[in-house]
Amino acid sequence: MRMKWAVPDVAEYQYGKPPSIWWYVVAFVVIQVAGIVVTVLNWEQGKSMISGAFFGRAVLVPLLLWGGISAWIYSRYEDWVARVDWWNHLCRLHHARRREWACAHVAILGSVVLTPEPDLAERLLGLEGRAPKNPGKVMALPELVVSAGVSRMAQVIEQLIKPLTAHISNLADTCVFDVILHSDDPQHAAELQAVWRKLGLSDLADLRWAPFDGKVDQPEQWFDPGLGSSVRLVLGCQLHIEGKEPSCSEIAAAMLLAPPKVVAAFKGKLKPQARLFRPISTPSDSVADALERLLSAEQTARARIRHGWSSGLSRQSRHATSGAIKDAGLNLAEHDLDGAIGEPGPVSAWLLQALAAQMVEHGQGAQLVASPQGQDVTLNLVGTRSTPVSRVGEASVRVLDVSVFIGLTCGLAMSLFLFDAAGASDAWFLGASVVYGLSALLTIVGCWVRHRVVEDDFDDRLRCSTEQA
Repeated sequence: MRMKWAVPDVAEYQYGKPPSIWWYVVAFVVIQVAGIVVTVLNWEQGKSMISGAFFGRAVLVPLLLWGGISAWIYSRYEDWVARVDWWNHLCRLHHARRREWACAHVAILGSVVLTPEPDLAERLLGLEGRAPKNPGKVMALPELVVSAGVSRMAQVIEQLIKPLTAHISNLADTCVFDVILHSDDPQHAAELQAVWRKLGLSDLADLRWAPFDGKVDQPEQWFDPGLGSSVRLVLGCQLHIEGKEPSCSEIAAAMLLAPPKVVAAFKGKLKPQARLFRPISTPSDSVADALERLLSAEQTARARIRHGWSSGLSRQSRHATSGAIKDAGLNLAEHDLDGAIGEPGPVSAWLLQALAAQMVEHGQGAQLVASPQGQDVTLNLVGTRSTPVSRVGEASVRVLDVSVFIGLTCGLAMSLFLFDAAGASDAWFLGASVVYGLSALLTIVGCWVRHRVVEDDFDDRLRCSTEQA
């Protein structure tokens, strides 16, 4: 079943209490007394009762019968215990898989931002200077020194890529490398290629252009279907078009992303700047529930979340997000980029992630990011480490119930004794042994069927819970 945030955990079953010991005591007394009485009443006149035959009929046969009945009484409870064992194992396994899914992350190896206000993140957090205030403005990037024949876009792309060249050079020869430029003009792909060649970077990288409204680089796409084994450089350039009235401030951002398995392959030699955890999207009227679900996944400890970032949210979404943060008991400082650098645009969502990653690197704890996605709000955490997910141990699958085995054995022993006492032929002994073997085989098959039935019931319960969520 495909995982999603709405998939709930399935409740574990309780074992209950085993049958009272008094059932076995009463059965023992009744059967043993009845065995002695029946044997005495039917004992041959004049034949000594002090013999093995009398003892066998009066004591041994009732004892074996009591063992079989006691095993039958307990077998129903043992069957329930076996079902609960496997059901609860499936519950724990599903919970662990769901936590692994929810705690999935991509590594941000490095990030670069270009904004109208310098040192934006540090100033907003109070680490350097004063926080800028430019609500409602449409701002431009600082003037760039552009060489003859080099466009402003090419200059911005170069400023984004150049600080990351060391990482790119180390990774491009050993990893599949994707570079995606998001801008308003497909012609910018040629400028990306020119800058890439100018910096002497790998020819093996796949350079592409994508529109702002494409879904190829929404955070959700970094998890499902995921980055695979490739390293991705995401570039977003939001520049004013000459001769056209601008509607948003100029910004540009770059993030170098890698899946965890690529980072692990370097065995500690590749240290991420931060980790971006799986996001959750929700309508603005459900932000509180979504945030609680996100925090319950324990992607990172709540106490480590110290700052919140947002941009481009509607008034309703912004208020809902602030209220959800308070309801969740998070003690964090909220930073709205729109009031700092003016009107937001399509690159604002990537800028939020890059700024959050930089502040994680500066030791400012985990960061909560809220960004718009259509009419919904997308929430995600950026941090350094996640809470480890406990491994679920292997479950022991019962091949044969002990109580059933004891009951069959008692029945076989009692049958063999009675056949011997009656002087039955060898065929009877052989038949009893065959019946015993077939019964044991059927019991083994029954245990396997029970195992499958519990799995089917669990899948049905999970499916129903998902449909109702």
